[in-house]
Amino acid sequence: MNDIKFHHKRWFRIGTAISILALGLLLFVVLANTKEEAKKKDVIERVRKVGTIGVSYSDHTLMLHGNGSIQSQNALDLVTLVGGQVVYARNDLKSGLFVHKGDLLLKIDDREAQNRTRQARSGLINAIVSLIPQLKSEGPGGTYQKWNRYLEQLNMDTTPDLPEITDPQERIRVSMHNIFNQHAMVKNAEITLERHTIRAPFSGNLIQDGAQLSSWVSPGQVVASLIDPVNLEIEVPLAVSELALLSNDSMRQAWINPTEDHSKQLEGSLSRQNAHIDKRSQTVTLHVELTNKSLDPAFLPGNYMDVYIQGLELKNVALLPRSVIVPGSFVYTMEDSLLAKHPVSILATQGDDVIIASGGLPAGTKVITTILQSPIVGMRIAPLDEDVPADTSLANEA
Repeated sequence: MNDIKFHHKRWFRIGTAISILALGLLLFVVLANTKEEAKKKDVIERVRKVGTIGVSYSDHTLMLHGNGSIQSQNALDLVTLVGGQVVYARNDLKSGLFVHKGDLLLKIDDREAQNRTRQARSGLINAIVSLIPQLKSEGPGGTYQKWNRYLEQLNMDTTPDLPEITDPQERIRVSMHNIFNQHAMVKNAEITLERHTIRAPFSGNLIQDGAQLSSWVSPGQVVASLIDPVNLEIEVPLAVSELALLSNDSMRQAWINPTEDHSKQLEGSLSRQNAHIDKRSQTVTLHVELTNKSLDPAFLPGNYMDVYIQGLELKNVALLPRSVIVPGSFVYTMEDSLLAKHPVSILATQGDDVIIASGGLPAGTKVITTILQSPIVGMRIAPLDEDVPADTSLANEA
């Protein structure tokens, strides 16, 4: 009886072991099939989605970008060459005062200068009076009449130029009567008299307070500072390499925008450029002229500007973002849903774009704009808007 029980237990144990082994084998087969299917699925999904831009060629005019501060073409400190008391000052020459060209700004007491001028004129008249009788004694000819008419024109307020002298004998007689010297003394006295009056050399505004009424000024003192806010100029430094990209037109256009507000713009022109290179910056300064007739505050002298100067007109070129250029002047492209790599010829850069020549890439080529990590030429890619399984873990969308 005991032998039978033992026999049954042994077969039970063997059957249990066989069942466990069979169940384990079955689970192994199921898991292996599942892993293979997962691998196949991963391979299908390993397609990177990328952004693209189509290449198109056309003619393009370069715009060279620079910066600079606006300054007036006409800014001048008015200096007095004589001293004395101020007897007239237009509106006390206060800062911001607008004046027209030729307006009287300042007058210095000129009574002494007027007396010296009249004294000099009196000496000239006396010298001519002493000359005329000698000319008459030689006969009432053309020389006598000429100097007599000149004497009639002379007065204590005006001094005309001396008559033209062609005869050597006449020149000697005039010189002997000291007429040349007297006439020069009169002219010098008139110049000194004129220096007591200061007028606006151009229309503009005073930029600081000037000399006041009844104040005393000395020779060499600045009595007013005038600036023209309409006719303006900007100094724009450019690298030497950029000069070769300037337009060949005699009058190159330029467009000026306030750095903080590009909604406003004035048009100007490149008037001249320096003939030397700045040692510190290794740049050449270009001078752009413009006018601010409306006196827009955004374009007043002192404001910082973005300046775009007309460059060369390039034929049959394409513009691409700088970010698509791979070191070595390459770009990645999409061809038949595969990643490809092509060299490009970069002609110039403009802002965030590069300009490439035709021939390297056919028109319509899809250039990759997405920054790829570990790109492999020939790997599968797809546009971002295409509905395909994608592997986005290895791509950063630009």
